[in-house]
Amino acid sequence: MRCWSKPGIAIYFIYVIAVWMLLQMFIALSHQISDVEFKSGILLNITNMLVDVWIGHTYYETLFVLLIGLTCIRMFTYIYRQIHVSQQWGQYVKAQIHPQLTKKWTGKYKAWHTPIYVIREHQPVALAAGLLNPRIVISTGLLEMLSLQEIHAVLLHEYYHCSQRHPLKKWLAGMIIRSMPYVSILKGLGQNYDIWIELLADRYVITQTNSTYTIGTALLKLVQARKLATRYPGVSFSDSAINYRLSQLINPDQPIDIPMVSWLSVCFSSMVLIVISMIIIFRCV
Repeated sequence: MRCWSKPGIAIYFIYVIAVWMLLQMFIALSHQISDVEFKSGILLNITNMLVDVWIGHTYYETLFVLLIGLTCIRMFTYIYRQIHVSQQWGQYVKAQIHPQLTKKWTGKYKAWHTPIYVIREHQPVALAAGLLNPRIVISTGLLEMLSLQEIHAVLLHEYYHCSQRHPLKKWLAGMIIRSMPYVSILKGLGQNYDIWIELLADRYVITQTNSTYTIGTALLKLVQARKLATRYPGVSFSDSAINYRLSQLINPDQPIDIPMVSWLSVCFSSMVLIVISMIIIFRCV
């Protein structure tokens, strides 16, 4: 299958599938809880619920309850890891921040109302960070490697991500994808979304600068020089989108055909969603 022209479609389907799945899980758990006769004592009530899961319901119910448990575990694990990584990243930025350059570049682009943090790092770093308060983070290595025009292009690229709240959207999409691996279509939608937001950010730069040259040369330099792979969500120069970005910069007027999801993942995911619907509809849970 091929994608539509904007990433909003992909992220929309990710959110819709997630809301639908969570609704089914809520209905299932509500039905599960209603079957248990609650008494005084938390431990006794938990024991009664576990016994009811294994004895009082069907095989399909037990599988679905286990699926709910798996989803919750993976979701909380993702959140915990992301919080841990974010804290580490925040501590790193705080320790490596260059106050003078940060003040200089933030002041230069004060009309954006977006902080620009400059960190002491010899590797070229450029990313949009921050879920609720987006900001741009660049490194001294990037400033040394690129020309002023190329730096401007990179900052425009990252500003677009901040203005569109891409770090938050990618974080939510990542949580959904990691939490529900049994809905395989989500992974393809997420990859499609990641690629398209990079292409749109480049298009924003091209529109603002009236040229593909500066962002193109900046991208090539970063591809050649940058080997550091950061784990913080919001990295713009990701490997998955590089080829498409270069293709767009070489032929900006040529339509780009990006695969969205495979028919196999569509069929498998549809089967999973239908089975879950049947379980809920026929009150097997």
